[in-house]
Amino acid sequence: MAIASDAHRGISRIELYTATALMAQLVLLAIWMTRYFVLDPLHTPMVGWDFAVFWSAARVALQHGAPMVFSRDLMAAMEANVTNLGGVGLWPYPPTFLLAVIPLGLLPFAAAYVVFAIAGVICYTLAVRYLARGVDRTQLVFLAAFPGVAVTLLAGQNSLFTVAAAGCALALLPAHGLLAAGCIVAFAIKPQLGVLFPVVLICARQWKTLIAAGAFSLAFAAISAAALGFEAWTSFAAFLPEFNRSVVELGGRLWNGMPTVFAMSRIAGLSTHAAYLAQAIVAVPAIAVVAFLWVRPARHDLRAAAFVVATMLVQPYFMYYELCWLVLPIVFLIRDGRTVPLNRVEWAILLAAWLAPAQGMLAVALKTPVQIAPAVMIAMLAVVVRRHALTDAHTA
Repeated sequence: MAIASDAHRGISRIELYTATALMAQLVLLAIWMTRYFVLDPLHTPMVGWDFAVFWSAARVALQHGAPMVFSRDLMAAMEANVTNLGGVGLWPYPPTFLLAVIPLGLLPFAAAYVVFAIAGVICYTLAVRYLARGVDRTQLVFLAAFPGVAVTLLAGQNSLFTVAAAGCALALLPAHGLLAAGCIVAFAIKPQLGVLFPVVLICARQWKTLIAAGAFSLAFAAISAAALGFEAWTSFAAFLPEFNRSVVELGGRLWNGMPTVFAMSRIAGLSTHAAYLAQAIVAVPAIAVVAFLWVRPARHDLRAAAFVVATMLVQPYFMYYELCWLVLPIVFLIRDGRTVPLNRVEWAILLAAWLAPAQGMLAVALKTPVQIAPAVMIAMLAVVVRRHALTDAHTA
C-alpha cells in the first residue's frame, strides 16, 4: 500500500486523499452544526442525539433527584425540549457518569454540547498525538482524518473520552502503573469497556496497578453515592435487566447500528441464546489471545492492540460510534510497523478499520443491516497474532 512506501509520489497521494477526507468531514460538521444550532433546528437532522440523553439526565437529576433519571416519562418530557427525533432515549449509565455530566445540566443544551464536544476533542487529540509520536507525517494525516471522530461528534457520545483514557492507560502501563490506574478509573463511567483491564493486569502481574485501579474505582463509586444518594445505584441495578432485554436482546432496528457478533446473529435470524453462543465463540478466543500476549514477553504495541480489539469483540452490545476505539489498534500497529514493516494485506485491514465508523453510521442512515466492523476486528486480531508468531519464529 502506498502509505507504507517511502516513494515521494506515494506519500503525496495518500496525504492528498486523507487530507481531502479530513477537510470533507470538517466542512460537513461545520455545515450540519450551523444549520442545526443556528439556522433551522426544526428541519435539520439533529446533532448530538445521544448527548440529548446526557443533558436531559443531568436536568432530571437536578430537578427531581438522581434516581429519577431511570424514569421513562421524565426523560421523555425533558428530551422533548431539545430533540426532534421522537421517542425516548433511555439512560443506561451508572451514577458515576451521571455525576460527571450533572454540571452540563446547568447550561443550555447547545452550550453544554459545545463544551462537551470541545473537551472530548482535546482529550482525544492529546492522547492520540502522544501515542503517535515518532510516526511519519503521512501516517499522522491518516490518523487525523479518522472518521470515528466526526461520527462521535455527530452522535454526541462519550467515546472520545474513553478512547483517550484507554490509550493513555495502555501507554503508561509499562512504566507508570499508578498513572495508568488513574486513567483506568475513567471506566467507572462505562464499566463494560474496562472489563479486560483486570485480565491484562493479572496476566502482566501488575499487582500495584490492579489494586490502585480497584481502589480508585471504588472511591469514585463512593463519591457518586455520597453526592447523588445510594438509591441512584439501586435504581441503576434494577434498570439494567430491563435495558438489556428491551435494547439488546429485542433491539430490532437498533441492531443495524450495533457492530457486534450478537447483533449480526440476531439480524440473521438466530435466537437470543444462539446469538449469545455466537458471541461467546468469538469472545473467548479473543480473551485467550489477550491473556497469552500479556503473559508472554510480547511487544507492548501488539499487546495493546490486542487488548483494544478484544475489548470490542467481547461486547454483545455497543454502538457504531464506539468504533472510534479502532484508532487505538491502528496507532499501535503503525507503531509496531517500525519494528516489523506492515505488509500490503495488513495495511488493507488497517484501512478497513479506518473506514469502519463511517460505514457503521451509513448502515444506520441507510437502514442497511450490514456492519463490517466484526469481521475487521477479527482480522485485526489475526494480524496481531501473526506478527507475534513471526517474532517468536525469528527468535527461536
